[in-house]
Amino acid sequence: MGYKSWFEAHAHKHEALVAKLKTQGIEGEALVAYFIFENMVKREPDFCLLYASGKKCHDRAYLNCFLCACPHFRFNDEGLHVRENGVVVKSRCAVHSRFAKVFCYEGVEHLDCSECVVPHSKAFVREQLDKAWKEVMKACEED
Repeated sequence: MGYKSWFEAHAHKHEALVAKLKTQGIEGEALVAYFIFENMVKREPDFCLLYASGKKCHDRAYLNCFLCACPHFRFNDEGLHVRENGVVVKSRCAVHSRFAKVFCYEGVEHLDCSECVVPHSKAFVREQLDKAWKEVMKACEED
C-alpha cells in the first residue's frame, strides 16, 4: 500500500469514527480521552493494524491516536526527489524534527517518525479537534 492509498483510506475511517462518536455525545475532552491508545485497542481494534498485536507506533506511556499521522509528514508515492546514489526519497519531515530518522528499503528512503510524539500529545490533539482529519493533514501530499 502506498502513502496516498493509506492516506485516503484513513481519512474516511477517521471521519466515520468521529461522526459515530459525536452521535453518541462524545466530544471535546471525552473525544481526546477516547483516542488514547489503550482505549482504542479495546474499543476500535480495526482502526489500526498495530492494535491486533497491542504494539504502539511510538514507545511512549501516553499515546493519543486521534491523528494517527503527523501533519508535518510529507510524501509523494512517485518520489519527492532522487539522491545522487539513486535512492528515491518518498517522505520527509517538514519541520526537520531532531527525532526524525530515515530508513532505506529496496532503493527507497522513508521517514521513520517512531521517536517523535508531536501529533500524539494531548495538547496537540486538543488543537485539532474541531478540524476534519484530512484538513489537518492536507499539506502532507506533495506534488
